Amino acid sequence: MTYEALSLFNTYESEEEFDAALDELIDRGLLLFDRERGRYDLHPIVRGYAYDRLADKKGTHTRLRDYFAAVPEPERVESLDDLAPVIELYHHTVRAGQYDEAWELYRDRLSHLLYDRFGVCQTCIELLHALFPDGDDKPPRLNKASGQGRALNSLANSCTRSGQPRRAVSVWRVALPLVENLGEKRNIAIGLGNLAAPQTLLGEFAVAEQNLRRQIELCRKIGNEFWEAVGHRDLGLLLTYWGVFDKAAREFNAALASFSNHLGATQSECVVWAYRAIRALLMDKAKAALEAARKAREMADVEGYERDVIRAEWLLGVAHRALGHLPEAESHLIEALTRCRRINLVELEPDMLLEMARLWWAQAGGDEVTSDESTRLRDEALKLAREALEIADRCEYRLKQADIHNFLACLPLARSNELRGMRDEGGRTEELAEARKHAEIARERAWCDGPPHCYKPALKEAERLLAKLSAGC
Repeated sequence: MTYEALSLFNTYESEEEFDAALDELIDRGLLLFDRERGRYDLHPIVRGYAYDRLADKKGTHTRLRDYFAAVPEPERVESLDDLAPVIELYHHTVRAGQYDEAWELYRDRLSHLLYDRFGVCQTCIELLHALFPDGDDKPPRLNKASGQGRALNSLANSCTRSGQPRRAVSVWRVALPLVENLGEKRNIAIGLGNLAAPQTLLGEFAVAEQNLRRQIELCRKIGNEFWEAVGHRDLGLLLTYWGVFDKAAREFNAALASFSNHLGATQSECVVWAYRAIRALLMDKAKAALEAARKAREMADVEGYERDVIRAEWLLGVAHRALGHLPEAESHLIEALTRCRRINLVELEPDMLLEMARLWWAQAGGDEVTSDESTRLRDEALKLAREALEIADRCEYRLKQADIHNFLACLPLARSNELRGMRDEGGRTEELAEARKHAEIARERAWCDGPPHCYKPALKEAERLLAKLSAGC
């Protein structure tokens, strides 16, 4: 809080006594002061201890709510700091027991900026969670079912992006019956599409397809062209993972044709171009991927949505690496990973770490790289791949697990070929066993629901590696 906000609780006879008390708390390390921002804060342990002993919690939050409600809105929001008074207002509104007012505040003044523009999904989860004092498995404490459904939708979407797809699916199991009972077909369609996103990450392809096709069908019945296009777009990505590339292209084309009829659909078009880049990469068409990624990056700047910028930078890095443009690839990947970690966008982090690992492994094989430098780069590549796998395992990202295990199978396979030249049969046997272990896991992960509902490009790669290992390399 600022000094002005803290002054609401000045019970001393003079301002000098109040200032002296603040200085003493700072000297004892109980109160923190950020001089650059001019704000006070409590150490988390001290805050919890003090809050547990606060006599009139509701009254205190009501006073603070009234204070922050009077703070004028900034003319332009350039950073999260500009939203600090609104976030404080939301926090105290919830703690004052005014859940409906808090939800309206989040919906109208925070949701778009936090979720879309800045992409700070963990912040969204923390704020929304306050509306669920009875737990995520129960509706939020709001009076209207429509508000409950939208709050659940917001929470589920944020969970998807922040590395909690399983939790997102659970939240949707609470939300969809609410929306179904209201008979709001548009919101049912949106919900089905949003549910398909975490299901896709988890490799639950069959049910994800059902939900996306139902979304498209519902939108067609009610004449909602925009959300039907969103369904075609996301179905195109799902078909891409299945290796059904021609059908995927038709879905992407249908989505773009519809989006072109809607003003303000630039962000949606940006996503289609990113998905087209993914399709081209899985088809080993690096030049086409680079063109699509450049288009996605160009369009990401129009709306300035951080997640779109990060994804486009990652795809530019992948395409450049595939084309052998290693310095360009490194530049884009560092930019993507830096931005990704700044907002904790867990959903894309394993992909970037894996691609950095591939890049450094490629750099290790350069003609001008010394033996020591090559060893260092290979060690770093392995470290990054393991870090990516740790995140993918924790989040149950089945497709990412398949890709990472395929890469981890290639590393010992390459080392075994080097050991063959050194006639180290014992070491070579160990490396081949390691390669087989990873290739078998990759095949199992890529299987998903079984063909045709499988991650076909990764499945083919795993089977290629296993065939090579069975043939004795």
